Amino acid sequence: MEKSTISQAMLKVSELERIYRDKMYKMMDLENIIQEYILESDGSRHDCNEVVDFNREFELIIELGEEISQIKTKISKANNENYIETKTGRLSLQGALNKIKYLRGQVNNFEHILENVKSSKERKVDAAATSVYYKVKEPNFNKKDLKKYLEDRNEEILELEIALNKANNETYIEIN
Repeated sequence: MEKSTISQAMLKVSELERIYRDKMYKMMDLENIIQEYILESDGSRHDCNEVVDFNREFELIIELGEEISQIKTKISKANNENYIETKTGRLSLQGALNKIKYLRGQVNNFEHILENVKSSKERKVDAAATSVYYKVKEPNFNKKDLKKYLEDRNEEILELEIALNKANNETYIEIN
């Protein structure tokens, strides 16, 4: 058993997942697991391709999957058992991750609204000898208030991310 920070464990998981994907991709290419050869009438054999050792690669993939699963479980456990203090109160690391995800989605949606809602005033005349009127489009919310809300949410996200990074670099877990 080795001790590492949550951040180090996440990096290890990323590396293991990369290796896992590469090995799985290699196995999924059927050319790598089908042996092709020429069998002469005298019984001599001539290999046409190189194949991977299926059993060895299969075992490695299974072991990698288990190791990834175990480390992720330990990270999840640490995320649920460790807490950070924020302006709004105490949150588990997992709670902070959930809140960041929710806030980011909310900020993206409201920024989209803010960027795409435009005011306009268009002069109109329906027919000759009728009076002129204006077709006006205005948002039914205060843009300054929404901008302020978004600034506050972005600050909250940044505060949570900083606290999470600090916790991830200071919280140790035992991994294999």
